[in-house]
Amino acid sequence: PLLPAETLVGRFDIFHATNYQAPALREARLVTTVHDINFVRFPEMQSRGIRRFIGALPRLLERSVAVLADSHFTVEELMEVYGLPEEKVRVVYPGLNPVFLEKPTREETETVLRAYCLTPPYLAYIGNLHPRKNLATLVEAFAILRERGLDRKLAVIGGGGLGKLNNTEYRKLTRRVKDLGLEKEVVFTGYVPDQSLKSLLLRADMLVFPSLYEGFGLPPLEAMACGVPVITSRRASLPEVVGDAALLLDDPLDAQEIAAKVETLIEDPSLGVGLVEKGFARAREFTWEKAAGEVLEVYRRAVEGR
Repeated sequence: PLLPAETLVGRFDIFHATNYQAPALREARLVTTVHDINFVRFPEMQSRGIRRFIGALPRLLERSVAVLADSHFTVEELMEVYGLPEEKVRVVYPGLNPVFLEKPTREETETVLRAYCLTPPYLAYIGNLHPRKNLATLVEAFAILRERGLDRKLAVIGGGGLGKLNNTEYRKLTRRVKDLGLEKEVVFTGYVPDQSLKSLLLRADMLVFPSLYEGFGLPPLEAMACGVPVITSRRASLPEVVGDAALLLDDPLDAQEIAAKVETLIEDPSLGVGLVEKGFARAREFTWEKAAGEVLEVYRRAVEGR
């Protein structure tokens, strides 16, 4: 049997599990954050390391005195899949990195663009290359747009963090891009730190984020904070996150619909201006100060309920 964590580090009141794992505890109260359960919904898309969470999560939830979820969508998922009682779970929205609210200088932006071999105009996607991010459909939509005369590139910003799965998906995507003859039009930047990411966003025409499943989804908020209009999916938590500040895809697996939404934004500048105004306000609603205060209140209640 595993020794309680208190045996190793001494007495403490709360252990907060933020990555689906927790040690044995003697008296400390367990609080667990669940970002999403995509590994349950899409087990075939996971690395071996991530799949181990599938078996561990039920016991972790049972041990927890409180469960924090990134969205109301994730709360509904936990209640449906695990029968988690509603009174045990609380939504705590993540915060936006304040770096996205700071505008870089023109020189900084130009330096970052050169570093990642990007020249405007371009459409942007942000995130890793996991299959649920639906990049395959985005590439098909981009091919349709190029055939119709679109004179922009597609910047796939991000990658990594998925082990061998990242390399597998990268090979699939680059192979399809080559088959479509778009090697010069689709730019894969790899991982970009937030300080540089804001410069790439500022020069993008729009963010296209057709993800199939998100427990929260920060990229749309990051784009909004940078004054970039957003197209995203009417799926999972994304409508909850973006509110009325984005164009929503009814079927993100439909490349024609993605292409049509992109064309709508390009052809109607006033629509983009309206989304940008709403986006600025929406992005500022999500702060880490607010999230920290809500987590602290959960800690207090957990300790008082001992």
